[in-house]
Amino acid sequence: MMVSSITNSFMQEVSSAEKSDEQPLERGCPSFPIDVFPEKIQRIAQALHQDEGLNLDYLCASMFTVLAAAMGNRWLCHFKSTWQDPPIIFLVLIGPPSCGKTPPLKQAVKPFRLFDAELERKYRNERERYEQTMALPREERERNGFDADPVPPVCRSVLTINSTIEALYSVLDQNRRGVLMCVDELDSFLSNMSRYNRGNDDAYWLQLFNGDGVKLNRKSSDRPMTVLHPYVSLIGGTQPGLLPELLGGKRMTNGFASRLLKVFPDITEMPEWTMRQVSPDILDEWNSIVRRVLETPSEYDENGDVIPHAVVFSEKARKMLCHWRNEDNRREWKDTNEDYLKGFYGKLETYVVRFCLVIQVIRSFFDTRCSPSVIDEESVRSAISLAEYFRGMEKKAFSFISNRQDEGKGMQLFNILPDEFRTSDAHVYGSSLGMSESTVKRFLKRCCVNGILTNPKHGLYQKAMRKEEKEQVTQ
Repeated sequence: MMVSSITNSFMQEVSSAEKSDEQPLERGCPSFPIDVFPEKIQRIAQALHQDEGLNLDYLCASMFTVLAAAMGNRWLCHFKSTWQDPPIIFLVLIGPPSCGKTPPLKQAVKPFRLFDAELERKYRNERERYEQTMALPREERERNGFDADPVPPVCRSVLTINSTIEALYSVLDQNRRGVLMCVDELDSFLSNMSRYNRGNDDAYWLQLFNGDGVKLNRKSSDRPMTVLHPYVSLIGGTQPGLLPELLGGKRMTNGFASRLLKVFPDITEMPEWTMRQVSPDILDEWNSIVRRVLETPSEYDENGDVIPHAVVFSEKARKMLCHWRNEDNRREWKDTNEDYLKGFYGKLETYVVRFCLVIQVIRSFFDTRCSPSVIDEESVRSAISLAEYFRGMEKKAFSFISNRQDEGKGMQLFNILPDEFRTSDAHVYGSSLGMSESTVKRFLKRCCVNGILTNPKHGLYQKAMRKEEKEQVTQ
């Protein structure tokens, strides 16, 4: 019994070594760089945080996404001749149940809901007039100065909730300036993505991220729907325990997960209630800012598509961004052995350009000295700080997903390894369990640190045995 007890204690260390894998990535969680906003928006965010208790990370990331969606495809960032990007953002808020994800999201998106309600009222009034006109005989319409063949009104929307691709394309077909899709729980949205064609909707969302035009053909639709310059930003929330199922596996390899910016702050307690209440003026200010961006006039081509306003980089701003990419981001890419993180760092280069566009344009609404057409160094500096914030969040989310997916595999690997083995042997055994080479390497290193394995020479490992176990075996 004593030998069994010692062995159990020994194997607990193996489990501990496995679970501690990548722990450093989960510490030192970054804070949202609120200074990327103009001072007026900073004050709004701080007031909602202090008086309403809204989590600042969730709130600021949601507000930034809402501003990008309000811009839609009216602005296009020209980084290079062959690189032109709209400010499309896919964002997920991650946190345990009742941690306060939903209130910041709802507050940030509220101006879109109010704007949508106005569009719906306008449509109902136009529809009523249209039906009254159509009820008249054609001759009477002409006699009374009405159009003989009036065009039926279109119900535009700037916000959609958990739509299927088919429904989303109908919305985009009617609003060429773009929409924001808001889903309170990401799992319901991803379930809808798999409702048709066994999950092939993933491919549509990969194209939507790039702003690429896609023709949709579905049996339930009476005609193909083609939108040449679609704009959809996505925002939603989920719980940490669902991450491996929602964003692991196929979505980690097909690129969808790496396109989702994560907000995963350190939350260990439910948010406290406060007796303070934010001033209604603060809420009105936020609504006014978003409406001002939403109502910016657009130009349209003969096909009804938006002609975007081109925004370019100043020479100094482009040089600063190239330095970040060639020095910082390339170093991070080189230093990781994880293919998924390499993929995310590639998408981060796309995002940092989009961040520059959003920051520059929004600044121009508050400062007449700030050009809405040329991105300057201040916007690039802010965009880089925002990119590094999301890098930190991504590392934490990836660590969480990886640890959950590999839970128990380290113990299995240790049990099937011989008493003495080489690194190549461990990779073969690990591969049979679905473990990547980098995961196996990290586990071996951790086992050596904990004294579970010894490494007498390069590439060779031996299972260590405690002194007490040796004595028990020899008795």
